[in-house]
Amino acid sequence: MTDRFPDRSALVTGASGDIGSAVARGLVAEGARVTLVDRDAAAVTALAAELGAAARGVEADVTVEADVERAFAAAVEFGRGLHLVFNNAGIEGPVGPLHELDLDRLAAVLQVNVVGAAAVLKHTLPHLGPGGVVVQTASTAGLSGAPLMGPYVASKHALLGLTTVASREVAPRAVRVTAVCPGPVAGHMMSRIDGGRSDLGAPSGAGRLPTGTILDGGRYATVEEVAGSVSFLLGPDAGFVTGSALVADGGRLS
Repeated sequence: MTDRFPDRSALVTGASGDIGSAVARGLVAEGARVTLVDRDAAAVTALAAELGAAARGVEADVTVEADVERAFAAAVEFGRGLHLVFNNAGIEGPVGPLHELDLDRLAAVLQVNVVGAAAVLKHTLPHLGPGGVVVQTASTAGLSGAPLMGPYVASKHALLGLTTVASREVAPRAVRVTAVCPGPVAGHMMSRIDGGRSDLGAPSGAGRLPTGTILDGGRYATVEEVAGSVSFLLGPDAGFVTGSALVADGGRLS
């Protein structure tokens, strides 16, 4: 494989999660120096040790602006600049009908998925030069609705709005901002979501949504498949792509 990211400095938030860690591994494998950001200190330290000298772990919470500033400074110092941002930190929040929604839990989801993402944009966009790229982890939930997932759906719609605004603000500087919109992805988050749906009497899907994706028997995506989409958006082959969302859902919304 030809290195797509030689001498590039990358910042990955939510780095210890399934998708974040897969993207980080791919970036390091293709030549980038990667600053791994996560509020789980043990997990991000372990991932940095796994990836070796090309990675550094930073314990930080994207909902704390001072933490975001500190993580950005660490990325610039470690990578001798900053070129790529994977704005990935997020939580799924509660599973349940809107008429039973705990508004404090709604606020907690928005704080991470929207305010946290906005903080990362605030502190990285001004410092990205021509060729800089931000990819945000949105979701097909940001393009449609999903029963019992109100807070998550609302947050991902908002994140796509931030994506289009940011892309227009920085396009004159030749900086790109895009989003990836996965459907259900096999991993820890979907396990929790399926468990929550089962507790409410909905079919768990057992690795498949009842409505089904159309590709390959209706299975969930793998984290490696989503990471491949992110790497494409971060890379030079997507050099004229900005302001848009790449849907990686096995045809579920088609």
